[in-house]
Amino acid sequence: MNNKDLSCESITGITDAWYNLLCDSLKLPVNNFQLTLPAGMPGNNESLWAYFNLVPPATLKYNYWYYDQPTFFSQYAAIVQQLQFPESSFENDIGKATYAKWTAYLNSLPQPPPENTLPTVWFQWAMLNAPSVANTGRTGLACRVLIKSGLAALAPYLGPNAKAPEFSPLFSDLITTLQAAPPADLLFTSMNGNPDVSNSWVPGIDPAFFGLWTGSWCGFLLNKKFAQSAVTLSIRFEHYAVVTVTPGAWYNSGLLHLALASKSVPPWSSSAGWEKYFSLGGTLNFAIGSVLAVDGISLTLTADADFTSEEQAVITSFVEMGYWPLYCQQKIRAIKNELSFERGKMTISCHTVAGNPVLIGNNVFKINQYLGGS
Repeated sequence: MNNKDLSCESITGITDAWYNLLCDSLKLPVNNFQLTLPAGMPGNNESLWAYFNLVPPATLKYNYWYYDQPTFFSQYAAIVQQLQFPESSFENDIGKATYAKWTAYLNSLPQPPPENTLPTVWFQWAMLNAPSVANTGRTGLACRVLIKSGLAALAPYLGPNAKAPEFSPLFSDLITTLQAAPPADLLFTSMNGNPDVSNSWVPGIDPAFFGLWTGSWCGFLLNKKFAQSAVTLSIRFEHYAVVTVTPGAWYNSGLLHLALASKSVPPWSSSAGWEKYFSLGGTLNFAIGSVLAVDGISLTLTADADFTSEEQAVITSFVEMGYWPLYCQQKIRAIKNELSFERGKMTISCHTVAGNPVLIGNNVFKINQYLGGS
């Protein structure tokens, strides 16, 4: 990163500086935090869960207009359907002679034991009859039980009449959490901002995010004028909270951990399976562990950019799209954007009505960290 990259005289620079101020002010971890551009504005469970249901890209600013990311559910479901532990693998693990004795023992019982008890039944039998493979067999049978239970939990969410994958919190629970959360006041100035993100989890320049308004290319001349002006931002969140995201009944963390922990066949049905999802370029390297949610936004931005009358007209025409840094698009009875120009100064305001949560970022974890690893 060169000195020019560390300048606030670009949309990249002021956005990086805004990122740092947000992390410093709200005690967000630069090892995990990711801005969402534009901010998420869910209105019900479905739109909230759609925001959660994402494999986030390795970028400090996630512009969902630009990145075409797979859903977390789709990757998880594809992985689970590739896992297996066939009877032949169990036989190979414990040996043919021991397998024959074990099968004879099961057949001698008045009724077959429930499948979820087989690891324990096996271990008790094997400690007397095949102690050298007692642990090996128990591990294999536990793997089979885990896979079958995971497939059973996933089944209602697959096929033509599939249920939509749910997450927690519910939309109503998010509102309740925010109502009890504290306020925050932030003051940003581009002249004193710190755009150095070299110590963050994805240091460097992110490839694509907006300029002054949602959807505008950051390279437009008027966006450069804006970034190179003296920008002052005063913002109050009546409530803010970092809210943990948890997948619903369809998800089994132990099963995903099993898939990540072993590249072998089994548990994978193919030797290429692990590489597709968990290699350096895999499709499930990251997951959202929590989100930064705010409510009751009062934002005022001023900039002394020398915009021509034509440029002012262009900027004004996009007022409904929402402006930097949150890009909150206008919503009836929920979000109001306003804009004015006078005496060489542009003033932007954004106000949201209480009870309309806005999601402005994610805490992103590498998949092994998401599953509790280091």
